[in-house]
Amino acid sequence: MNTTRDIKRAMFDYLPKYYEELRESEAIINAKAAAYLRLMYDIDDVMEQMFIDKASWGLALWEKLLGIKIGASHSVWKVLEDIRPVFEEIEEMDWTSFEDTFVVDRSGRRSTIKSRIRGFGSVNVALLKSVCESYVGGEVEVSESPDAHKVTIKFIDSRGIPSNIDDLKAAVAEIMPAHLVVEYTYRYLSWDEYDAFSWAWDTLDAKQFTHDQLEVYKPE
Repeated sequence: MNTTRDIKRAMFDYLPKYYEELRESEAIINAKAAAYLRLMYDIDDVMEQMFIDKASWGLALWEKLLGIKIGASHSVWKVLEDIRPVFEEIEEMDWTSFEDTFVVDRSGRRSTIKSRIRGFGSVNVALLKSVCESYVGGEVEVSESPDAHKVTIKFIDSRGIPSNIDDLKAAVAEIMPAHLVVEYTYRYLSWDEYDAFSWAWDTLDAKQFTHDQLEVYKPE
């Protein structure tokens, strides 16, 4: 029963048949069915805010609960300044449509929330690895150098510098002891990998890679 028509039918089933022929009854049932459907949508929406991976407006509540500066790098005004949409593009939109169309993806905020939850308690290699992997969505290698008071974080699956590296560094800084230095190691296309392609210059030229695109190219 997820359409107005289904709800109306269910409501009329509880009434004597002759009510279906009255315009007043039809108007009342139409209004109540529409209100009931909106209520169901609102309940579903609220329930989604309980889950980090589904939350939208509820991310701000998670951030407040965990003491995270709310949407620090995801300001609506910052997004508007970056993309500068014309007024006609947004004047007919509701808030959800606006966010889905223009606001940068919420994955960075979700990663920050998850890492803060995982970061409560004492820090160790497994925890640090888990926090970092929640940001990059791939494998991360964490190694310790006790004599040098240093921890090295190496990105295994991702190439180049992750787009949300600043958020990741901030999360790591939140949970790391102050006396330890953190070093980040990024992975790029190696000469051995490149040689293994055996590409002729014409083949490489046809791919139209920029230098930045080539150095983060990941062989399938």
